[in-house]
Amino acid sequence: MNKLMVLSLAAIFAAPLAQAEVSITGSVRTALEYVSPDSTGVKAGSKSDGENKLLLNDQSSRIRFSGVDKLDFGGDLVWVLESRFRVGDPYNKEGTAFGSRDTYIGYKGDFGFARFGKMDNAYKNIYKNIAPALEGSMNDSSSYMGSSSMLRRLGDRQGSVIFYETPSLGGFGAQASYTIGEKTDKVDPSDYNIGAFYKDKMFNVGASYSLKDDQNSDYKSSKISSKATSGASISGYMVGANVNYADFGLGATWERVTRDDGKMSRDQDTYAVAATYKVDKFSFQAAYLNVNDVDSYADSGADQYTLAAAYSLSKRTRLIGSYSQVNNDKNSTFTTESGYSVNAGQDVGFFAVGVRSDF
Repeated sequence: MNKLMVLSLAAIFAAPLAQAEVSITGSVRTALEYVSPDSTGVKAGSKSDGENKLLLNDQSSRIRFSGVDKLDFGGDLVWVLESRFRVGDPYNKEGTAFGSRDTYIGYKGDFGFARFGKMDNAYKNIYKNIAPALEGSMNDSSSYMGSSSMLRRLGDRQGSVIFYETPSLGGFGAQASYTIGEKTDKVDPSDYNIGAFYKDKMFNVGASYSLKDDQNSDYKSSKISSKATSGASISGYMVGANVNYADFGLGATWERVTRDDGKMSRDQDTYAVAATYKVDKFSFQAAYLNVNDVDSYADSGADQYTLAAAYSLSKRTRLIGSYSQVNNDKNSTFTTESGYSVNAGQDVGFFAVGVRSDF
């Protein structure tokens, strides 16, 4: 099936790409997901009806076209066009248009890699080099990262990004990105992200910082949703580390998100830890996260624990099973990346069994 899909898409682009070196890669990811919420906040019109549900839910399937052109004066011109597609769509999500994921052009040389376009900001992209045991969640149903979740909350894919990353310098590396906002006479809502790390075979350690200037997010909402607001800001710090020994991995991260509406600044901290283990064809992950209350807003925290396992059927295909439990305080609405919306204070369990096949 994967070969047929790749050949069909390749045929569409065969004529204009005949003289170029183009790679077509991607991943098909889907799962049967069983969602088990409690009845907190259930009423007419509530986000969740409190009923158990069995869903076929895509887990971030994607297809990627990319190319490299070696330039006469040295270095490489690099381009990427990546799109989202869905194998199962219970929430009728959008965002599957051509080029809906990373889509950019850039130059890679001895100085590093500079690129321009739509892509993950540096706060998100650098995290895999800081705490891979936490960053490597096995599917969306168990993932705890993103604006509606508990970790890496300011990491995002943005539309007008200027990005630079250094070459590896004895294990050290750094990344920075600037996102051009829609400037008006009153506001200039731009994003600035920077981070640095060190890694070798046994250790990873690093930190990153994000600033959304002239932007605000309601501190009473668990989700980080930026809105252009003069004099306001949203910022985040992450510090993390990872230890790797034989087939074991252990990672930890502290993140602080600060929402400043121009009158008052409010912090919210997340603490996260994860362990991984690989043996034969099996991979395992266990993670625990705790989010404290927002300053001056009681009962706005949450915690989550996740257990996940994968079994390799081949070099490219694996079966994945996971269970995650999200426990929200009275005023919080944290969830996983699966897309399920919860009521304030609602606890929910996510059990998923699926397949991932890379091509």
